[in-house]
Amino acid sequence: MSATVDPHLVPLRPTVHDPSPCPACGAADTAVSRVVFPGIHIMAERHCPACGARFMKDLPVGFAVDHPMAFELGTGRLYAAEERLAWLHQPLVEGYRAPTEAPVKVERTVFREHRRVVLLNTLDFLYGHVLLKLYNAAHYLQRYPDIGLVVMVPRNFRWLVPEGVAEVWTVDLGLGRMHGWYPAIDRFVHEQLERFDEVFLGRAYAHPEFASIDIAQFTRTPAFPLEEFATRPPQVTFIAREDRLWYATPLHKFMHRALGPLRLKRSLGRFFVMDQDRMVRRTMRHVRRALPNARFTVVGMGRAGGMGHMATDLRTTRIDEQVERQWVQAYADSQIVVGVHGSNMLLPTAHAAGCVEILPHDRSGNIVQDISVRWHDRMQLFLYRFVDEFATPRAVARQVVAMFNEFPNYHRTHRVKGFHSGR
Repeated sequence: MSATVDPHLVPLRPTVHDPSPCPACGAADTAVSRVVFPGIHIMAERHCPACGARFMKDLPVGFAVDHPMAFELGTGRLYAAEERLAWLHQPLVEGYRAPTEAPVKVERTVFREHRRVVLLNTLDFLYGHVLLKLYNAAHYLQRYPDIGLVVMVPRNFRWLVPEGVAEVWTVDLGLGRMHGWYPAIDRFVHEQLERFDEVFLGRAYAHPEFASIDIAQFTRTPAFPLEEFATRPPQVTFIAREDRLWYATPLHKFMHRALGPLRLKRSLGRFFVMDQDRMVRRTMRHVRRALPNARFTVVGMGRAGGMGHMATDLRTTRIDEQVERQWVQAYADSQIVVGVHGSNMLLPTAHAAGCVEILPHDRSGNIVQDISVRWHDRMQLFLYRFVDEFATPRAVARQVVAMFNEFPNYHRTHRVKGFHSGR
């Protein structure tokens, strides 16, 4: 398929192609005067010949594929903004009305020169959003090997940029500062665009298909090989964060959350972290009763300790590339990872063979969004399991043990035997 008609690309240079109606009067034809790259968003300044409205509107990349924001030029008044999307449009408008004029360092690394490129903007304020956008790179590298891929990433994600890209533009901003309108980033991008004859924007889908992606392309660490699930000693890694806890009961959850408004979380919050450690240890004991040779690792943002000799505890309060690579290796050495729903499950499930996820009630609508699903077939149902947010250690351990005990038969009947085996 030609890149000029590919639905997964947005033509940007030499001509922007994004038919978009006027949000003020509904007229079908609006003219683009310029494109702005303030950070997370990529926006087109438009003019409506029918009613004279001048406005900014998202180009359809990132979350704007489904939720494009538009606001009046000059005032920043939003058109038809939904309250449920305030997390998306409120920081955008605030940034536009008060742009950050401070310089922003953007480092350009060129691996190979191209005159035709796809620009994939992965900037975002949440870890999971950045990583999911970055996953898109694998699809563009595979689909268009003759077109250079340029990836714009936050500095902390530079180590995850996959092999094969033409260029990396590394933005020296932490995720907490990504919610802003940065003229410095816009100037940098426009200076670079002059080097190319043809530029397309990658869609940066919020939830790209993952099963066909080789995660080693990103982390340089091969995922756990499924054919060795039953032959290697059982290895389970727990993701235990202090800012996203596994609660024993609804009362525990209510009490912990109540500490925030009372400003007591720093002094009393440690009790709930210790309670999570207790449940993790109990889960390990239940697993080890059934699988005596099972080994355990614990990772996550938090203070190490509390596991005794039960597990290798890799938790830390200071995360850098070395720590993340160490964690990634732990995932890749594990048949199963266990953790509470969240972006903290993306890289673990990308490397381990399967998972048991503790799913909070208010996240049911986001089920699987944090799972890097490796399998196309029924192995999905066997290897990705979800339990209630107040599941007991015994209930979590039961799922882990069942996956180990039943894997040989399930894998043989659903993978090895039959037409799907490729024989």
